Amino acid sequence: MQDDVQRLSQLLRQGGCCAVALVQMGLEWRCESDPLLLQAAAGLCGGVQGGLLCGALTGAACMLNLVAPDANQVLVPELTEWFKAAMGEQFGGSDCATIIAGDPLNKPARCPVVVEATYRQAKEILKSHGYEFH
Repeated sequence: MQDDVQRLSQLLRQGGCCAVALVQMGLEWRCESDPLLLQAAAGLCGGVQGGLLCGALTGAACMLNLVAPDANQVLVPELTEWFKAAMGEQFGGSDCATIIAGDPLNKPARCPVVVEATYRQAKEILKSHGYEFH
């Protein structure tokens, strides 16, 4: 898993936002590229550009749907429940504004940690449902 986590970190360091980086990971798993899909996913970043639902969650939900055709029935709800609990415990809530404590200067320290944790959890969910995601 370390190579793909390094790739995810690289995408984030190159300026990719949370949702775009996770969608890119799903596309790369499929050996595909889709600049328009990545452009569309950028609308999910920064809590849908307004501090709302975290782009790590929405991006990972998109990634799950790229990998698993039935993701919306089981996998995405599992990820959402985990995200609400994990981010609630760590940051006091699961929306973007709460995770960064209302301060955009917190993004560099907090967002990569949230994106990586969400990615790892999404991979665990895929694995537990019989999908090989590498």
